[in-house]
Amino acid sequence: MITGTHTVIRTAEKDDAPRLLEAYRGPVLRATLLDQRREPVQPTRDELGEMLAAKEASRGLFYAVEDPEGRVLGFCGLRGVNQEAQFAEAMLLFTDTAAEAGPAGDEAAAFLLDQARGRLHLAKMMTTALDSETGLAELLARNSFVCEGAQRQAVYSGGRWHDLQTWTRFLDGSGGEND
Repeated sequence: MITGTHTVIRTAEKDDAPRLLEAYRGPVLRATLLDQRREPVQPTRDELGEMLAAKEASRGLFYAVEDPEGRVLGFCGLRGVNQEAQFAEAMLLFTDTAAEAGPAGDEAAAFLLDQARGRLHLAKMMTTALDSETGLAELLARNSFVCEGAQRQAVYSGGRWHDLQTWTRFLDGSGGEND
């Protein structure tokens, strides 16, 4: 558990499944929750509980972000870690948009950057965001991620097409512009 000024970041647990389910069922479609075909998925609370009890959560790569009073604001994590390529995909998923836009979001991003650079010795992180995820895009930009481009009209949801943006952050001085 890491205690920041505005957050407590801890390994996500099976009991966090109801709050994670809110993100899947929320009004905003999120790129990080799309399946491999770039389609929204609707898991059950039990399925999310099983996922949180296993895989990334059990290896310490999926975290709940709480306010100091213990209310879960969202989740963050690293997935697809490739030690050989020194690369991982960052996941920042806030169910509280005010937290995403404020210091809690920045603390979660800083935590992931520290995990990637300090603990895992990675050189690059990337993530994706839909054009409708303006809060996430602002959070990424504030934390020195660079939008490398967008796949136009890649996801259809809510009666319209969405662009899928790719954001990167180099961590090691390997030629990236945003170390």
